[in-house]
Amino acid sequence: MTVPTGPERATIRSVQLLRFVAAAMVLIGHLQDALRRGRIPGLAPFDDPTGLPWHAGVDIFFVISGFVMYMMAADQFGRPGAPAAFMRRRLIRVAPLYWVFTLLAILTVVVLPERVQSTQLSLPHILASLLFVPWRAPSGALVPPLSVGWTLNFEILFYSVFAFGLLFRRAIGLAAIVGILFALMIPRALFPGVVGDQLDAWGFPITVEFLFGILIGRLCLANFRMPGIVRAAIVVGALAALSIGNQAGFNAFQDRWFFWGIPAAAIVAATVLGRDLPDRSWSRILVLCGNASYALYLSHLFTLRAVGVAWSALHLNSVAAYFALAMASSILASIAVYLWFERPMLAWLGRRPPTRSVRASALAAAPRGLGGSK
Repeated sequence: MTVPTGPERATIRSVQLLRFVAAAMVLIGHLQDALRRGRIPGLAPFDDPTGLPWHAGVDIFFVISGFVMYMMAADQFGRPGAPAAFMRRRLIRVAPLYWVFTLLAILTVVVLPERVQSTQLSLPHILASLLFVPWRAPSGALVPPLSVGWTLNFEILFYSVFAFGLLFRRAIGLAAIVGILFALMIPRALFPGVVGDQLDAWGFPITVEFLFGILIGRLCLANFRMPGIVRAAIVVGALAALSIGNQAGFNAFQDRWFFWGIPAAAIVAATVLGRDLPDRSWSRILVLCGNASYALYLSHLFTLRAVGVAWSALHLNSVAAYFALAMASSILASIAVYLWFERPMLAWLGRRPPTRSVRASALAAAPRGLGGSK
C-alpha cells in the first residue's frame, strides 16, 4: 500500500505482503477448483490438510480496501474537490486493467470457445460489466465475462459510497457510508429475488467487510498497536476459525461476512496494527509481489489455462509438480504484467493532473514503524 504524504509516498510493506497473500489464496482456490472439476488431465483432486477456504483471500482484499481508502482519505472529508479526486484516482487504478482483461476474456470466448465454460455473450452484459454493474449473463449466472470481476462490482460500489461520504465532515461522512451500505441490504432482506439483480447483488452483507477495514484504519490512526506475540496469536486463531468453519460447512455467501469476513478482519488488524516489515531486499521483493497482486488476481485464470494446455503435453501425474508450475507461472506472469504493462499504463494515465489537486496526508504523523516518516 502506498499513501501520499506530501511530496513523498509512504509504503506500508506489511499491507503489500498481505495483498500478495490474499491474491495467492485465490489462486490456490482456483487451482483446487480445476482439480475438482477434472480440468487437468491425469490429476485427481486431493484432500487439503489445512481445510482453509482459500477463496477467503477475496474477503481479506475487501478489508484491506476499506483500510487503505480510509488511510488515504481520512483528512479529506468535507474538503472541496475531494470526492472527484478520490474517484478519479480509484478508477485510474482499478478500471483500465480490468477492462483489458475483460476484453481478453471476451476475445477468448470468440476465438477459443472450446477453452472456456460458457460461450454465450450479450452486448448488455458486456457493457454492464465494463461499467461495474451486476448483470445476468445469457447463461443465467450473475457474473461478468471475466468471472473474478464480481469483486470489482463491490469495490466500485464501495468507492462510490465512500466518495459520497467525503462530501461531509468526517463524523457525518462515516455515518453516511455506514448508513448507505446497510440501507442497500434492506430490499434484499425484505424482498429476496424480486428487487432486481442490481439491488439483490449490492444488498449482500459482504460489504460489511469494507467497514471492518475502515474501523481498522481508525484504530491505526489513533495509534493503537499490539505486541508481536498478540498479533501472531490473532492470525493463528483467525486461520483456525476459517478452517474449522469451512469444514463445518459455514461457507454460504450470505453468511460470508461473518464466517470469513471477521477472521479476515482479524488477520488485517494483526498485520497492520504493529511494527511494519523492515526495509530489506527480501521485503522489497514481497512489496513487488504485493504491487503485482491486482495483476495476479485478474490474470491468473488465463495463466492457469495456459499451464493446463502445457500440462496436457507433458503427460505428468504429479499434483505437487502441477501446483509448483501453476503457482510460479501465475506469479511471474503477474509481475511481468505489472512491470511492463500496468505500471507504465498507470504512469501515463496519471500524467494529466486533476483540476484541483487533493493530496492525503493521513499518515504524516504516523509512527516510523508504519512508514509514516523517515
